[in-house]
Amino acid sequence: MDITPPTWSLKAERCTYCEVGELVFSQCPGCSVVVFIRGECGTVYEIQSGKRGREVGDISGATRCHACAGPYHHEFPPATSSAIQSLGFTAGDYINMREKEGANACRHL
Repeated sequence: MDITPPTWSLKAERCTYCEVGELVFSQCPGCSVVVFIRGECGTVYEIQSGKRGREVGDISGATRCHACAGPYHHEFPPATSSAIQSLGFTAGDYINMREKEGANACRHL
């Protein structure tokens, strides 16, 4: 039985560097601020008005939460669906990364 919590990504927007990479919702374990983390390169963006905001760090281990200066970005777990929806996103705005990978895998059969 898999009890790993889901990892959610934004459907409508991609990384500014490669235009392909997913923007993953992640949450500070210290202050609960939710950010986007670009999975492939590790760039961290704040969320402003439901969109990717300015770059605030990366997950290389050198940058801390921009809101509380507490935990390092690489310590941020995936954000929960309720935390994402508290920012005004709806369930149609984001997708479970595991389900997306499964759907892509089925297309290759």
